[in-house]
Amino acid sequence: MVKRRQLRIFVLSLFLFFVPWASADTQFRLIVDASGSMLISDPDKLTAESLKLISDLAPEQKATLGVWLFGERARVLLPESMISSSTKSKLDDAIKSYTPGDLKTDLESIVRLLIQTPDSGDLAPGFDRHWILVTDGMVDVSLDDAVNQASRNRITDELATQLAERGVHLHTVSMTGYTDKELLQSISTLTDATHTEVATPDELLDTFDRIFSQASPSEEVPFEGNTFFIDDAIDEATLLIFHEQGVTPKIHQPNGKELSLSALNVSAVQADHYLLATVTKPMVGTWQVEDVDLERSNIRVITKLSAQATKVAPVLFVNEPIYSTVGLFQDDQLIDDPEVLDLIEVHQSLNLLNGETTKQLLKRPLLTANYQFKNKIDQITDSGNYELISEVDGKTFVRKLSQFFSVAVPIELEASKQSENLISFSAKPTNLRLNMLRSNAKLILTSNDGSEESLEMPLIGEGFWQKIYPVSPNTTLSAHVRLIGITQQGVRFEYSTPDWYLTRDGAGDVSLSQLKQEPETALATAAAVNRDLVPLVITPQVAVVATDEVDMPADNENTDEANDKEADASQIADDTAVDNEEEAPAGLSKTDWLLYGSLNGAGLLVLIGGYWLFRRVRKKRKQIDIEDK
Repeated sequence: MVKRRQLRIFVLSLFLFFVPWASADTQFRLIVDASGSMLISDPDKLTAESLKLISDLAPEQKATLGVWLFGERARVLLPESMISSSTKSKLDDAIKSYTPGDLKTDLESIVRLLIQTPDSGDLAPGFDRHWILVTDGMVDVSLDDAVNQASRNRITDELATQLAERGVHLHTVSMTGYTDKELLQSISTLTDATHTEVATPDELLDTFDRIFSQASPSEEVPFEGNTFFIDDAIDEATLLIFHEQGVTPKIHQPNGKELSLSALNVSAVQADHYLLATVTKPMVGTWQVEDVDLERSNIRVITKLSAQATKVAPVLFVNEPIYSTVGLFQDDQLIDDPEVLDLIEVHQSLNLLNGETTKQLLKRPLLTANYQFKNKIDQITDSGNYELISEVDGKTFVRKLSQFFSVAVPIELEASKQSENLISFSAKPTNLRLNMLRSNAKLILTSNDGSEESLEMPLIGEGFWQKIYPVSPNTTLSAHVRLIGITQQGVRFEYSTPDWYLTRDGAGDVSLSQLKQEPETALATAAAVNRDLVPLVITPQVAVVATDEVDMPADNENTDEANDKEADASQIADDTAVDNEEEAPAGLSKTDWLLYGSLNGAGLLVLIGGYWLFRRVRKKRKQIDIEDK
């Protein structure tokens, strides 16, 4: 009996020895265009260095990584496996060995291959899938444009939906202005990911860094000039420093000595354009850096004194409001001491990311409410990539939170001819966050004299709205869709699509265009007075609501839970659904409900009275029949 027990213990020990304790919570699949044009688009091979950056940023044994190439055919550059020192070494050898040279760009084949490729590595339940696609071309599988268009349609209609259903975030990166931006952007929007068009290859590193931040958010301490402050609550600091090629940046500790990258508490990776250094138990005080691109660099930290904010959805819709809450935590416990909170200042800023330039749209202080700092940002009117920065200044410590997201139009309106006078209008969602069953779409038709016709658009299944409209002879009008949208989290917003223009001369065919061919004074005047016809503002605009005016969600039970003094660190991170709910549910107003209730009540009384009268008449007739007999 004793021998059997000893044997079992021995076998179990062997099992635990060989089975890894940790499992990966993120899957990175990197997909690189291997067409010959990439030699011109990326002569310094910054794509390869960007692949290396992802492997260096991801913690070992916490993520898997695989690299694929595509061009005339799809192929594996690095088989997917758990990130480790061995994986990083194999990646270094792999990226040195491949040279772009394919003649075609078969995007469909690589997407289809990756969908069919099973997951590899020890992945934790509910892991995140972040795939990054880099290309400088368009779908180019044939000299026949019809063949290319058919492949493109299969990507958008079939494969993109499969990616979204599998929970894949397919981030796309355009290396040139010649890529199929509409195709890449639609895939990324549908899969809750970002599309980035880089102006120069140098921007690839910044783009990959932002994508990693989306996949694995972390706290930071900000740069103040060329210095940054480390407080005693910080257990680990990771410096990602971008610099010019051939330049060796310097990091000075608070005691004035230069940080040695070979020190026992330092783990460092040096590349041509970046330095990544992780310091455990960093020295408390003010640090200084030299020969560093400060605007691009950052310092991620692990700390016992943390600031956390509600999550922002990876893709927001145009005009959708953002409800943001920032809380301060000590050892995962919400700090609720008013004297402490009175000493803390929190600012939020919203930036539009446009290639090498960053445009600040707003910056404002936040006030406390229920031991947290709250803000509402409304009316982001332009699609694009954005960064919401929350900065916490506690006098003796500073924290920075960077949240990256995209803003996209919620629906796209398509118009097509069904016959010489019948036009089919279809409004299709761009992202599955739109609750189709609770949202409403109306087709607005405007004639030359400014008169409007509003038509309800039926929902076809749960996929899209559609309306068939007959165009009368000698008609010129514009058409757009007015959407009252509700997200899956219950947030209400409004949006109007760009116009389609329809013209039918006599009894001939209808001509369709999204560009107005002939200016009409009457239509332009109508557009000036009718807000639904005003085009989307090109320059992004935001409306900021003061903290004391913010209408936070009215779900008292959930709000109280989120604001509870005993809240832990995960609550603020996971209460997006709570903080993104409207104060009042979308639908009819109280006046409408009273009106419809009165009408329904009156109708019910009429039915009851009619039925009672019918019974009386019928009873009298029976009595007359009995007396006659």
